[in-house]
Amino acid sequence: MRAKMLCLRCYTPGETARRTRAVWSHLCLGCHYHQYEIGPTYEQVRAWRTEVGELVQTLGVP
Repeated sequence: MRAKMLCLRCYTPGETARRTRAVWSHLCLGCHYHQYEIGPTYEQVRAWRTEVGELVQTLGVP
């Protein structure tokens, strides 16, 4: 996935690539937290979901 994120900069505007990388990082950390860490809140997950929806529209994913 790292390679895909690096290549995305060549196919989309820089801001879109940065937003995509940021939300991917947040989702990965949210899915792989440890028992001694506090997991993501409901509001954080909703915000990430909204961001993913906007990016899907921006990137024109079917």
